[in-house]
Amino acid sequence: MIAQRITAHRLRQLLGEWRGDGHSYRELADSIELLTRDGAVAPGSALPAERRLAEELGVSRTTVAAAYQRLRDGAIAVSRQGSGTVVRVPRTVEIAHDEGIGAGAFDLTQATPAPWQGLASLGQRAFEERPDAFELPGYDTIGASELRRTIAERYSARGLPTSPEQIMVTLGAQHAIFLVARTLLARGDRALIEAPSYPHARGALAATGALIAELPVEVSQRDPAAALEIAARVSPRLAYLIPDHHNPTGSSMPAELRGELIATLTARGSHILVDETTAELTLGELRTVLPFAAAAEHPYQQDAIITVGSLGKTVWGGLRIGWIRAAPELIDRLEVARRLGDLGTGVWEQVIATYALESYDEILADRCRELTPRHRLLISRLAAELPGWRPSAVVGGACTWVDLGEHRSTALAREATQVGVRLTPGPRFGSPGVFERFIRIPFTLPLEQIPEVVTRLASAWQVRGGPPAPPLREGAVL
Repeated sequence: MIAQRITAHRLRQLLGEWRGDGHSYRELADSIELLTRDGAVAPGSALPAERRLAEELGVSRTTVAAAYQRLRDGAIAVSRQGSGTVVRVPRTVEIAHDEGIGAGAFDLTQATPAPWQGLASLGQRAFEERPDAFELPGYDTIGASELRRTIAERYSARGLPTSPEQIMVTLGAQHAIFLVARTLLARGDRALIEAPSYPHARGALAATGALIAELPVEVSQRDPAAALEIAARVSPRLAYLIPDHHNPTGSSMPAELRGELIATLTARGSHILVDETTAELTLGELRTVLPFAAAAEHPYQQDAIITVGSLGKTVWGGLRIGWIRAAPELIDRLEVARRLGDLGTGVWEQVIATYALESYDEILADRCRELTPRHRLLISRLAAELPGWRPSAVVGGACTWVDLGEHRSTALAREATQVGVRLTPGPRFGSPGVFERFIRIPFTLPLEQIPEVVTRLASAWQVRGGPPAPPLREGAVL
């Protein structure tokens, strides 16, 4: 069954600046493969007909045919009668770990730290203290009362009074984002998202059929009045924001903009979906980060703010525990909508999550000690080996947004795979064709691997070629 048929025009947009100075058919095939690994082209999608894609890209049909054959030879795609060339599920890539840096590839497509070192002890404690958890039904669409209370207490301690009735426990942050989007948005509604931003959040908004407008992060940072004008003009049904330690730029929204942006959006009936999954990951020293919703001046404004958090970035990506903080009435509505899509969050995971949150300050301090030297080393190695690159200034989170100085993000990501480094091209974080000048680089790898990664990136960067860079679209530069 075909998930979707990609048009030639859409594929050209997704490909971005794919041409280099090598064999065009190989560059085209490798660029399409990169899109499948990033999730921009879903498994089961039918690629455009050879002739139409050749016309759209301005290449010969022979080039496209050879590229498609290369994809089939590499088991990236298959030929199906009546469908043409269809993308398969991407193969698993061997990732390097501590035991052998040169043994495989370095995966920089996920800005996620390794599991917290004390995770096993939490599991052992849970086995010893909570054997009763295995006697429960295991279906839970709202969240265990103890965990909801613990999450609420965490918000209250950070400066945002919260009750357990305002909390729903979810299967991670992405599940929460998608649940909110499909509950609040309908086809044709307007949604607002920062640019650049988390790609899967954009995908969740788009999946509802909403019309997506963009709020450039640079505008929020440098011209608050212009940011407010955009928000007022769009008047979205739902606005998705990452105000602290933004993914991918690492920046934080100016304090003076927050209250005014909340007032502007809520005055127009907008809901604000706030992603705080990396908000408490600080660099340099452990700091308390005030939740975005605390900037609301009136109760009705707070009721319009939906905050999403999770333990994926702080404890372990495999601990599929997230949460939604919202008005109790909306929590009830979300629970009803949720029952159509899943049967709830696992009880056992919630036990471990409760223990983790009881030790959360210790966990965050450990993360701060881990990520701070990794960030410093990454920045110093980039300065030494790639002095033309300009990383964004960050004080928290897990990644930096690097200005390459040239429109070569897609080409770099393709060449990096040849030297064992997986990158997500800049355009994946915004509209197709935008942010070709940027690349996101996480600083979550072990300290000893970072110099080797930068050396490999420098090697990939030496592969030159391609047409001159087009002028940047207004608002695309950070």
